[in-house]
Parts: sequence; C-alpha cells; structure tokens
Amino acid sequence: MAILYRAIWSDPTSEDASERFARMKDQAWSWAHEGAPPQQLEDGPTKHQLLRGGTRTITVRRFGTPEDVQAFELTTEDASTETTTIWATIVRLLHGPDGFTILVENRMDSDDPAEEFSRGRPRVVHHLLQESTDPTFGGSRVAGEVTSVPAEGVGVLTEVLASPEREMPVVVCTELDDKDTSLWTRTAAAIAKRSEGVALVVTLDRAATEQFANVLGPNAVHSGGIRVYMPTPVTRTSEGRPHRFFSVRRLHAQRDLVIDRVVDAVAELSSRRRTPRVFRVFSDPLLTAPVLKDGAASTDALDVLQKEWSELLDATDRDLRALESESEELRGERDDAQEELARSIGHLERLRKALQENGQEHLLYATEHETGNSIPDTVQDIDEAVMAAQSYLDEWLALPDDARRDLAKLTTTPNASAWGNTTWRGLRALAGYARDVQEGWDGGGFWQWCTTGRPGTWPATVKKLSMTESDSVMNSTKLDDARCFPVDRRVDESGRIHMYAHLKIAEGGGNLAPRVYFFDDTAGPTHKVHVGFVGPHYLVPNKSTN
Repeated sequence: MAILYRAIWSDPTSEDASERFARMKDQAWSWAHEGAPPQQLEDGPTKHQLLRGGTRTITVRRFGTPEDVQAFELTTEDASTETTTIWATIVRLLHGPDGFTILVENRMDSDDPAEEFSRGRPRVVHHLLQESTDPTFGGSRVAGEVTSVPAEGVGVLTEVLASPEREMPVVVCTELDDKDTSLWTRTAAAIAKRSEGVALVVTLDRAATEQFANVLGPNAVHSGGIRVYMPTPVTRTSEGRPHRFFSVRRLHAQRDLVIDRVVDAVAELSSRRRTPRVFRVFSDPLLTAPVLKDGAASTDALDVLQKEWSELLDATDRDLRALESESEELRGERDDAQEELARSIGHLERLRKALQENGQEHLLYATEHETGNSIPDTVQDIDEAVMAAQSYLDEWLALPDDARRDLAKLTTTPNASAWGNTTWRGLRALAGYARDVQEGWDGGGFWQWCTTGRPGTWPATVKKLSMTESDSVMNSTKLDDARCFPVDRRVDESGRIHMYAHLKIAEGGGNLAPRVYFFDDTAGPTHKVHVGFVGPHYLVPNKSTN
C-alpha cells in the first residue's frame, strides 16, 4: 500500500495520563465506527457497514511490553463495491512512564495508477491532538489551528525557520493587497485543517509580511503569496529552491489547486518520515503472538519472524537494483546537462564579443534579469510550467486545461522542481519553434529546428525527443487510443486528435517520468503547436511499460 500521510508526535505524561490514554482509545474506536458512542474494546477484527456504502474492517490489538509500556493499535480497511481501491488508516498509541507516542497513518491500495485522490489528515488526528497537552515532533510543536504572527513576532518565526532542529514544515500565508480580506484567511484555514499533524500554518498580515521580507530577503514570501518552508534551516542567504512558492496570481486563478498542492507537499514529506523505533513493538511477533504455558514464544511466532525477515531482504535487494538503475540514468542526464551548459556558455561569450564590437555590450547586462512583465526564467513545478505557458506563450502554443493529467503526483516528488523547469524549457522551445515559423523560418519541422543551434531549442536526441511512436504502439488499439488528446476544433472538428510526437522530460523516474505530447499545426489554420498531454509516463504506456 502507498503511504499518503503519516503524523507522529509525542506528548508528556501527566497526573491524568491513564485517563487520557483511555480517552484516546475511545476516540479512535468512535472515529472508526463513524461517531458511534465508545464501547468496551475487544481485540480482533470486526465488520462495520459504512454510511456512504461499502464495508470497513476494524482490527484492535492491545498488549503490554517488558518496559511497562501499554500498546494500542486500531486499523481500518475500507472497501467499496464500486471500486477495487482499499483505503487503510492505522492508529498506534504507546503509553509509558515518560508519556505518549502517537502515530496515525493513511494508506491507499489501488489497481488503477491514474486514480485521482485527495490527501489530508484522517479526522481521528484532530480528536487525538485535542487529548494531547503539549504535542511535539522532533523540535517542532504539532498543531492543527492557524497561528497568526504579528509584525513584532516575526523574529520568533524566523528563529523557528532557521533552527536546525526543526522537523516540521511551516506554511506561511500572507495577506492579500486587494479588498478581499477573507480569501487569504479562509485559504490558510483550509490548508491547516487538511494538513493537521504534519505541518504548521502561519499567517502574516501586511505589516508582518513587510517585516518578514526585511529579515529573509529573497527567501521571504511576497504579499498575498504562500510558501512552504521545508524542514531545513532558512536564512536570508540559504538556498531557497526547496521552499515552494505559490504566487498571488496563481492563488487567484487556481485557489483549490493551490490548496491541494500545498497539502500534497507536506503530506508527501510526512510519508517519508521514519517510524520511531519504539513502534517496532507492534511488528515484533515475540511480543504480540500467543504465549505457551511454559512462557516460551510459539513456533508460529518464530515462523512469522523468519518470513518477515526473508521478505525484508528481498525488498531491499529490489530497492538496491532500482536505485542503481536510476543512478545510472541520472548520471547520463547530468552529463548531457553539463555539455549543454558548456555550449550555452560558449554561445553567450560569443554574443558578448559581438555586442562589444558593435558598442552594445550594455544590452547583454540590461537583459540579465527578468522584469515583472517578462516571461519567467524558472518555475516551481510542472503545474506552474503549464500555467506560465498558458499565460505567456498562448500566441504560439495552445495548451488546454484538459491536457494537464495527474500533475499532483509529479509536484510532490523530490524531482518536482527539476521536472518543472525542464518542462518549462520544453514548452518554451515548442513556442519558439512556432514563433520562428510564423516569422518565416522554413527549414523543416520541430526536430530540424532544434538542430539549428538557435536560442531556446530542445535537445534533438532520441533520449529527449521522439517525433513518432513505435509500430507496437500504433498497431495496438489500446496503446494508440491512449494518445488521443484534446485539440482546437479548427484542427479537427471532433476536438480530439492522435498525437505521437513528444518531449521526454526525464528518462529516470520510472512510470512517473513526465511526457509532453504535441501536434504541429504551424502550417495549418491555427499556426500554432498544440499540446494535448502533460503528465506521467504511465498514462501513455508502451509495450515495455504496459
């Protein structure tokens, strides 16, 4: 099962610790039974008919450990008659002399890799946090409510962001400059509710935003924008790329999508957290298995342990082979990027000399930085690359909203920024080709244009660009139909057309490796390049991936 969300926190002991532990168990049981009043707990599985339809299997385990720690586990598995997808939630509570340790995990198992889903905390997290007195994870406080920081409190916020002990991401939402004084607070509240347990959400009014910018400079967040500060030290001079920024323009245009992306980012990070060692008691068959009369662990428990160890070794071996393959692909991409950078530097130097000879060298430096109205040099992720193309390149490039497919899965990976900027480069190349054709270039198609050495071209290599598909794809109805994408009705009156030419945004990344499919209509009625698909490879499978 894929882990979608994992909240972990500790809470100190207190005089009423035993009563709180009992209330936490009741809260978990009541949540699993959709709000039913708590009843006496019984170990083992039970069935529950969900109000929305389908069946929930609820399993309870309770036991003690030699260290005088009480352990409680409740798991739910939801199955529907309408889909094969299974949703599972795991709640684990440990109560010992030093206090509590709590884990809540949400998982999904589906036969359909393209299935859409929305990340967010299970409501049981809210109930358990309400029973906690001082919940912390690492060096960070765990909370679900929005924290409003005034200008005089910005120093505390920046100290938190700069702390190397911080393990919780911080989402900073800033006040809008327009008259709508509620949109930004409603957005912050929505993010806080869905990311409860895995992120801190902070709001800054205009005065606080200005003070925040004075302290962090380029690593601050602009008025009306949102920034997700990952758990690495943030200072004025630190690297800002890991901390994703969502502009006010993007918030106005795609508010729901921005909320999804922020929650996706922090939830994805939480799913990679390592489970604390104390939770190993739940998978230790010598602790949880039945015990024989003489006190020795049953042979069944030892068999389970041996099987789990064998499965772990097999999984580790598979992971190592996959990492070696991905590492080799990344080395190849790095070498290609270094060669391209060397060529670009050489071209830039030749351009400088030519301008210098004509007394215009100042033009080179005057255009070094983008202006507020110019096409942006970089983007945060593929979502932003698509949005930027729709905003800045629409004179030469047609990219409908229907072309964006499963981008949430691509914006929450460690490669999100690299893939986003590579996609942005590819979209700009397609637009540049269409522009040059409109201006009179007639040297062939897109591949030929990429070989000319003009600024902004795309690598014309089989590893990065394909102008058609293999016979095995085009001779398969299923695979061929997967490449039928939306297009302007002036190109095809049906509004859809088969597209085979595509940019290979990444070779590594497996089935998630992004692809951009396009159709060249520069000689047709629209005089544009039409992009019909931007998304992961698994939605356009071929014979080797199908």
